[in-house]
Amino acid sequence: MAKYKSLLFTYKNKKGKSYGLIVCTERKGDSMISVAMATFNGEIYIQEQLDSIYNQTRKVDEIIIVDDCSNDLTVQVVEQYILSHKDIDIKLYKNEENLGYKKNFKKAISLCHGDYVFLSDQDDIWKSNKVEDMISIMEKNPNISVLASSFEFIDQKGDVFTVPLDSRMSNNNLLMKKVKNNDVVPISFYELSIRNSFQGCALCLTKKLCARFLECFTEEFVHDWLIVLLASETNSMYFYNASLFQYRIHDKNAIGLKDVTASSTVTDALYARIAFCESALHVMHVLRKVDCDFEKNITDFDRYSDFCEKHIQYLKKGSFFRVLFQNFSSYYKVIKTPRARVMDLVFCLKQRIRR
Repeated sequence: MAKYKSLLFTYKNKKGKSYGLIVCTERKGDSMISVAMATFNGEIYIQEQLDSIYNQTRKVDEIIIVDDCSNDLTVQVVEQYILSHKDIDIKLYKNEENLGYKKNFKKAISLCHGDYVFLSDQDDIWKSNKVEDMISIMEKNPNISVLASSFEFIDQKGDVFTVPLDSRMSNNNLLMKKVKNNDVVPISFYELSIRNSFQGCALCLTKKLCARFLECFTEEFVHDWLIVLLASETNSMYFYNASLFQYRIHDKNAIGLKDVTASSTVTDALYARIAFCESALHVMHVLRKVDCDFEKNITDFDRYSDFCEKHIQYLKKGSFFRVLFQNFSSYYKVIKTPRARVMDLVFCLKQRIRR
């Protein structure tokens, strides 16, 4: 839905009488912006979330809310909000049966009309410049199909708190990569194949990527992981290292991968060493099924798959020199840190000693 501005032109006839002519012209860069929100039992915080979206410095055009059979007052809170905010297009859809969060977000995205679609949780708080900053970057860089931002943590009371970051991290996302503040950087398929680095509530998608997601949807991935993987297929997944919203942590929710702790058993230690490659192989297996073009668009898809398979095989056999030789591979440098690569070699040596 394009927006227009009115221009008034005046002119005088031969008798000196003035006339006005109003011409409507499309405003460049003024794209339609949608928000897709999936709700379930969110009565406590949803009004605060909606307020933060409503008060953006660059207004959104529509908010699509799909409720997944809440048994609290979520629907009533949203309905009251709609009545008291008639200057913004908010649509509420109520599922007849519980779909689960993956399908519920899929439905919300499918109902959006925007050129750009933000994904929203029901309990976070957006900073007032979130939409303006992210849309500005994407409009200036049409090669970006998905843009993720960073965030800060808040507790149930809305108080900001910090968590210790891994030395490889530069933000609260799960991206193991050093990125300067306010930099916009591309994220490769290889980085995304080993872990889901971005929460859905951090993402803004183009209409074209939304259509791709709906076409390739599968419940074998969480929705946000599939979205960023599809964007990486065309090298159009980017990260903006700026904190643009507050991510609320509850007693019952969690973020990130489970910590892989050290163990004295060979089996657990092996799992820690091969987990990332197993994740990458699973990702590639699913993408082959849901997206017939993915393998063709990632030019070294087969070589990467072969590397992961051999890496797992070498670690299981304790093949020290073969793992050592793999250190020359660019794939190895993406999926594991220098320290992790050294630990792989130590693991192989321990395997040989035990034999």
